[in-house]
Amino acid sequence: MLWRLPGRCPNELLLLLTCLVLVCFAFPGFGRLSYIFYSLIALLLTRGRFGQGQGTALDDRLYKGLGTLAVMAMWLWLMTPLDLTFSGVPLALSWSVLVGWSILRLIQRLAGEPHVNRPLLMGAIAGYLHLGLTAGLVMGAVETIQPGSFLPLDLTQAAFAAGAGSVIESSGAFAEINYFAFVCLTTVGFGDINPVLPLARMLCVATSAAGPLYLAVVMGVVIGRYASVGGGPGRAP
Repeated sequence: MLWRLPGRCPNELLLLLTCLVLVCFAFPGFGRLSYIFYSLIALLLTRGRFGQGQGTALDDRLYKGLGTLAVMAMWLWLMTPLDLTFSGVPLALSWSVLVGWSILRLIQRLAGEPHVNRPLLMGAIAGYLHLGLTAGLVMGAVETIQPGSFLPLDLTQAAFAAGAGSVIESSGAFAEINYFAFVCLTTVGFGDINPVLPLARMLCVATSAAGPLYLAVVMGVVIGRYASVGGGPGRAP
């Protein structure tokens, strides 16, 4: 079954962790907890059944190692002083590769599922939300690498003004970047935040392209499976 975790944990656990991250960003006082949930998501992705792909054993080991590297890179970025701007580079690279690889594995598993069932639907929803959360992390890293990438936020300067010495001390401010990431992912485009530097703009373009592309591919697979069995989740064995 899709997204099965060790110890017979429910398949919805990854989706639950993803939703908890969003809740933490909705309430800035809990912003620091979100990074703990990020860590659990990365480790569960690479060490649950989802981490067992259809490739070689070497691919699986590399994938699991990438999950550990992504967690280490995130905490390095969080604990490093804000003025050391390039601490966000390992985070941006590792999380982009990790979630991109995870989405490819997810789509492969979706394509191999004979029926539309609850694990399939939960996996598809979690995959979409992970795209937004990863875009938020990477955009946050870009803001620390190139301060002033997103206006009128200028979050790095706002964090300095508030006396924050590191990213984790300014997690409430960076919640706004995650909001903007989902605005890009869903192609809503409210216009209240604007990317002004080339790297930030290209990241927004990539996020805006990834959202509809993901929905097109996954919905095509899900609808195809639904039509092939003539019913929804209730028909699945």
